Amino acid sequence: MILYFDESGFTGENLLSDDQKTFAYGSICIDPERAEKLVSHIIEKYNIQNGELKAVKLIRREKGKQAILEILDEIAQDVKVSVSDKKYALVAHFFEYIFEPVIAEKNSIFYGLEFHKYISNVIYISFINNDDIAKQILSLFENLMRKKDFSHLDEIIALLHGIQDKSEELAFFEKVLSFIDAHKEIIYQEIQTLPPWTLDLSLTSLHSLLCEWGVAGKEMKAFCDSSKPIEAKQDFFSNFIGREDIVYSQFSKNAGKPMPITYNLKEINLVDSKEHPGVQLADIVATASTYSFQMFETNDEFAELIREKLLPRLVYASIFPDFDHINLEKKEVQLNALIFEELIGRTKAGIPILENIEGYIVHMQTLLETNPINFSRSTFPKVERPTATYNTQ
Repeated sequence: MILYFDESGFTGENLLSDDQKTFAYGSICIDPERAEKLVSHIIEKYNIQNGELKAVKLIRREKGKQAILEILDEIAQDVKVSVSDKKYALVAHFFEYIFEPVIAEKNSIFYGLEFHKYISNVIYISFINNDDIAKQILSLFENLMRKKDFSHLDEIIALLHGIQDKSEELAFFEKVLSFIDAHKEIIYQEIQTLPPWTLDLSLTSLHSLLCEWGVAGKEMKAFCDSSKPIEAKQDFFSNFIGREDIVYSQFSKNAGKPMPITYNLKEINLVDSKEHPGVQLADIVATASTYSFQMFETNDEFAELIREKLLPRLVYASIFPDFDHINLEKKEVQLNALIFEELIGRTKAGIPILENIEGYIVHMQTLLETNPINFSRSTFPKVERPTATYNTQ
């Protein structure tokens, strides 16, 4: 299989950028000759200058939009795309590097219950509703991860002492900050070992796409537009060169089916898009995706047409919030809320945080089945949900 990749919305490790709120990594499986013919046809038909398709330029003009739609009509069945809300991705990283190191010994239990999605969606919904504490925490966390300056972790912990308002809105964050304070040494050790570009979405997006293409079991040759994060992490992809077995994750499932985490890679090449029409087509897919999702809550007809063509090609590993994970009417959400309270309670009491946590979880599952609990909103910030959310089904 010959695959081409390109990204859109790249801001490196700055995931809080308001200019580019969405990141997309587009991919296409296409014969080089077919790609060249299609690109040449579009360039000639729409009188495109410089002999190269650049979606960011096409999308500014009506004729350019027509060209994009014609391309997508031709290639939609041959593409896969990963699209992510960058702010939610940062929140997901927050769980991964603040909570996960503390529960690492038994992390499979928590991931199996989607506890990480409960925590991430609680923080995200507070952030987008302009909660000041959430914004400060995530801003400091991003600086901590980018600069490995551990004074930022101390600044996060210091926010705990600045919380004077004991309202329900801040109860959750007070507990989070107490958790960080108690486990800061473990968190320090985890973050110290992380390589550069940890927050950047390029590597995870490319890997996820390769996994999805790799289900076919064929050897793959990949061409990616030049990228500093991918260049810095090429050693990662060497682990998949010539790998013929397909390994599935038991924690990441799509429609109940385990997702692949390996693939058979022949080679990965970082190239100039001008010399590879396939990469130009991947650029069209990626840029059209970011445009479409950033215009989600508008009546933009062009964005709607793009979504019709590309939503079915969205891979499972795209990163979006899902507020069902904080719907306290659901027993699985109630269980995660109770687990969070238990972890905080054990932390404050100095009790080993994972000791017989399995027994506690089984007990609470039984309790929830036989004696429904009346939950208050204090288990997460009391904020209004957005009027519209991404539908990635």
